[in-house]
Amino acid sequence: MNSRERVFTALDFCEPDRVPRDFWGSPGFYASLKRKEGLNKEDFLDANDIDLRYIDGPRYIGPPLESGMEDVDLDIWHVPRRKVRVKTAGGGEESYSEVANHPLADASGVEDVTNYPHWPSPDWFDYTCIRSQCEALRNRGRVVVFMGDRLNRIAQLKPAMYLRGIERIFLDLAASPDIASAIFFRIHEFYREYLMRILEAAGGGIDIVLTGDDFGTQNGLLLSPAMWHGFLSEGF
Repeated sequence: MNSRERVFTALDFCEPDRVPRDFWGSPGFYASLKRKEGLNKEDFLDANDIDLRYIDGPRYIGPPLESGMEDVDLDIWHVPRRKVRVKTAGGGEESYSEVANHPLADASGVEDVTNYPHWPSPDWFDYTCIRSQCEALRNRGRVVVFMGDRLNRIAQLKPAMYLRGIERIFLDLAASPDIASAIFFRIHEFYREYLMRILEAAGGGIDIVLTGDDFGTQNGLLLSPAMWHGFLSEGF
């Protein structure tokens, strides 16, 4: 079986020749792999017969995302993120971005949310590259997955946490549901249109859409089932 036959057989609840494989690696991992083994990312994935492959997706062409502060960039929600660099045991370096502050932390009503000047637009992306990305993977017999990058995955609760703050958005769900609803509405509005344009541009070439959100912990949901259904389950 090739990757496509294998994955779709498993999704049909039938037994494939082996369990389908997926793999995620950090930029630091791939840099170390290149340095030590001379393998680039695609060579490594092919060598290990990884079945699920991720397209880059649309190209950002929107307003500049510089914050004016050293080592601080803005994501598409205009949330400032400070780059943190960590040395690894193997002599390499990993980096990640942590939220520097939450731009809607002080919102006291729906009007503050509505008037936030930095809600992203689907027009900020060029979708014309998607079809060729899909065709390249399909021609190699792989399953095409769209996920987005680390800071822009189709999600609901996580962007709200970034914008409002983790503790604050959970308090809003109970004490200020109008504010929570206003924030989720704008997130839903953006990602519905964004995803629709991606799927249209792909022309049926995307096999799986992988969302990236946090709904639970090791012990249960982050919010009650009633709140999940009331605020999140019908977002898309």
